[in-house]
Amino acid sequence: MIEKMKFSVMDQVPPVEAMVHTGSHHMLIAYCGDTRLWLFEDHQQAFIFLGTVPCRFSVSCLCYDSEAEILLSGTLGAVVTWLILPNSRSLQMAQTVLLSDHEFVQGFSLNGPQGSLLALCEDKVRVFTHQGQGQLKERKKFTPTANGSFITCCFTCVSQGYFYAGNKDGEIHAWSLDQGNFLHSFQAHSSSVICVYSRPETYTLLTAGREGVVKEWNLAFGNLLRQLNIDEDLQQLQFIDDTTFFCQTTQTFSLHHLPYFYSLFNVCGSAPEQVQRVCCGHNWTRILCATKDGLLRFLSPVTGDLLVITWPLLVMDRAVAWAYDTDKEELFVATGGSEVLVFDASRSPCTAKYLVCTSVNYGDRVRCLAYGQSHLGMGLAGLMFCGHDSGIVRILSHYSCARTEKTVHSGAVLALSTLEGHQEISLLCSYGMDDIIYLTEAVLQKNKVILQPVNKILCACPLTHVILLPGSVGAITENCCWRLWHYQDFPKSSEAKQGSVGDKGTKCLHQCDITSFDVCSSLKLFVTGAIDGSVRIWDFHGRLLTELDSALHFGPLCFANNRGDLLLTFNQSLYLVSCLKLLPPAQLIHLAILSNVDDIQEVPKPFLPSFFFSFENIFVPRFVYLGQGLKKLQGLEVLVNKRVIAFDNTVPHVVEEERHMSAVIQMGPKSHFLEDKDVTFDPKQNRPRHIVPAQLQLAGWDGLNPYHILCRFFGKGQQWPFAPDGYIPNSVIRARLWPEGTPIFLRYDLYRDTDWDMTKLVRHQTLSPMPLPEENISMRREREKSKKRKRNFCDVLVSLKNQNWTERKFDEGIINSLIETILSLTIYCSVDQYKTYISVLAQIFATYQVSPRYYSEASCRLMEDTVHPNPCIRELAWEGLERLGVLSHLFAIPLAMGLVDSDERVRAKALYLLIRVTGIQTKTMLVSLLKKQDTLEEMQREFIGDTSLDQLLGIKAKDIQCLLTQVEQQLNENLTLSYRDQQPTFYLDIAMDGKPEALLKRT
Repeated sequence: MIEKMKFSVMDQVPPVEAMVHTGSHHMLIAYCGDTRLWLFEDHQQAFIFLGTVPCRFSVSCLCYDSEAEILLSGTLGAVVTWLILPNSRSLQMAQTVLLSDHEFVQGFSLNGPQGSLLALCEDKVRVFTHQGQGQLKERKKFTPTANGSFITCCFTCVSQGYFYAGNKDGEIHAWSLDQGNFLHSFQAHSSSVICVYSRPETYTLLTAGREGVVKEWNLAFGNLLRQLNIDEDLQQLQFIDDTTFFCQTTQTFSLHHLPYFYSLFNVCGSAPEQVQRVCCGHNWTRILCATKDGLLRFLSPVTGDLLVITWPLLVMDRAVAWAYDTDKEELFVATGGSEVLVFDASRSPCTAKYLVCTSVNYGDRVRCLAYGQSHLGMGLAGLMFCGHDSGIVRILSHYSCARTEKTVHSGAVLALSTLEGHQEISLLCSYGMDDIIYLTEAVLQKNKVILQPVNKILCACPLTHVILLPGSVGAITENCCWRLWHYQDFPKSSEAKQGSVGDKGTKCLHQCDITSFDVCSSLKLFVTGAIDGSVRIWDFHGRLLTELDSALHFGPLCFANNRGDLLLTFNQSLYLVSCLKLLPPAQLIHLAILSNVDDIQEVPKPFLPSFFFSFENIFVPRFVYLGQGLKKLQGLEVLVNKRVIAFDNTVPHVVEEERHMSAVIQMGPKSHFLEDKDVTFDPKQNRPRHIVPAQLQLAGWDGLNPYHILCRFFGKGQQWPFAPDGYIPNSVIRARLWPEGTPIFLRYDLYRDTDWDMTKLVRHQTLSPMPLPEENISMRREREKSKKRKRNFCDVLVSLKNQNWTERKFDEGIINSLIETILSLTIYCSVDQYKTYISVLAQIFATYQVSPRYYSEASCRLMEDTVHPNPCIRELAWEGLERLGVLSHLFAIPLAMGLVDSDERVRAKALYLLIRVTGIQTKTMLVSLLKKQDTLEEMQREFIGDTSLDQLLGIKAKDIQCLLTQVEQQLNENLTLSYRDQQPTFYLDIAMDGKPEALLKRT
């Protein structure tokens, strides 16, 4: 009951501008605009006037800290603290804290970290800590990156490590609580923000604006989830506890409750598309979650922690089914064809281990996978089943005795299901396009596994979900009905042809399609999720037990454990609903009787990306099943690797790597080795063409030729082992055979003169009759000769550079040989040598009439070096293009790539050349050039030597469009790089001996 009391104040009080109650002191303190603080007893003493205290300055706000028992007042440029005297009838000024920027203090908040005081000072928030006796000390301040309007409210979320603030313009700002660095901001309301409140249990943020709208935001992606319209004249909104808040308008006061039955389980970083519980052993389960970004991850059912995650290979975009072999820790993924990619799930991120082509008929797609744990003997702890379009059910295994197949259905196999946990028999339930459910048992007969039919069910209507349960089979029909068949009700094989069984089902469970389904067999419950976002829980008799009444649209779901805790997906995250909130009392009593043992809490595996994830192409062994238990190693399969995983705290995000133009545009296919000849300056000799070092250049690689080359090298045709991680056979050999898939910083190391050339070794072994010891001696001598020749030639060039070239006349043959030799030597050299080579080239081009062919080759060589791993080489390459007189206004296209270079000096050089050569000084001017329809045509008409500019750059229309997007996203108006838009980059530190030490993520 609220009792209204009126008290008459005899003294004339000016209009009150600020007022505060002092708690246990039972006193009201007011400021009335007359540089005095007015003191009154509170309602318990009938508001008796106690007197005034001069303050000698205007007061903008008042606040009482009951913990420190001090009064706080704000004014222009200072925060003033007051002590309440023991008689509680007067005040004493304790401290005046001057603000360094002389801001106006518009408010206080007492919910700072670790009991600190927050002062709202114009567009920033200052943090003060109590020092005792009314003394304050400033610790830090939260400042937005750009000047904004006055801060109106703030909130500290210690559990998430964030600090939020709202301002008069309706914006919400966020900072890191520990570091104090500004993170981001967004427009939340059309008018002043009056409240901001974080809910860690749901990973959402609540904000309220003076326009009368309360909004709930997704903290993972910043999108609006829902909103509540209260009143157009909302004056105040304040939370009483985590679920209750009050609202005050000009004429009304209301109390609101935010019921939530779920708690945050895991933030995925992308929308979950499927979740399922995977039994790994006794009291040991994991939650397997597949997300829209192509990642598969295992989560702990106890804590929701990320245990293991797959690497985002492009092939994962085609994934249609997956299953986990708990014995070998292998994750099988069907990729939409007859192939199954197998990941090594013993590490995080999971590496691609090998690829299995399950059939010689490549068109026979794998539609579904299932793994069953059993004890068949001969080391077979479990079997991996796959179902095909042809109706065949096949077992995938490392053991030849287990590799078997059987045509079970007359149409495509649509679903496979096995019993959870270790079983005495290996029973498989399959459902096909023929609308028949088959029960098949895998048995070991005469050292060979066979698939033996047990029973079948003829279904009256198509099914959408099928699950094998102890003693029964459950299913959801196309008409959204539940059906349950018990083993004892199954017809015998001779009776199965007579008709269907179990046609009787429940009433319709949902009015629309059921998209998610799971069973809790211990409680005899199942849950359904429909396309409209509704979620309902039923018993095995089809009786509705619980329905979630929520405005939220729920996605995929599953039971988290055998207690009936439910996992829901929305807001691109997983949420847990406790069985205590979910189940009726009868089921909870039954649950208490069962005394189920909790799942073990698994320790997450450390996220340690493999060295091979830095390759653009990842190679894995490819095996083909030939039938009759035979399996053959066919070669090596290339998997495109253009994505990385970047973590936002603990949330993984898939980031598309940006490639340089020259790295993306492939050369024409070649399948031969190019000789890396030592070049000497002798015009009488046949002049070698400018070539790349010895390497195998393959754009459309089939994986067969390099495999045969390796087979000849290792053991002279004998079989050779794969590395434990599935890669062949070590990084050194791989880097020499496939330099296009080798990190540039490693590739540069491998081709030094002091290193040996793998491709030469392969050629000599297969083509040269020379014995291996003699071959090694010969190679060492050749390397020593090559090093000596290169040193001597560099000394000659330095001498020539210092002479007057106009006094020397060389014929065209000598000049051409000199240019070719220099271009060959610039491929792998020191920075000082490179600088010498460029200087000599510049003098040659300035003195002699160079033929168009060598003009093009020199330009092409320097353009390739603008994406060299060494930033000094990249900078010198741009300088060389200028000194050779190559640059024109259309070189704004490649120069734009230089503007987003990772090195500051290279960006500065590119910006200087862009302004000097093209006259482009702003982002708007550059964007205008890139958007011109005839830019590519102009490049096709402009020739550098005998090559058109578009051919020289290897650029097409789509590349200009990609470059335009990059410029718009990453450059400021003054053409400087916007660090805010940079994506996180992964670096590989190389030790002195050339071996990788660690893979680190730096931002």
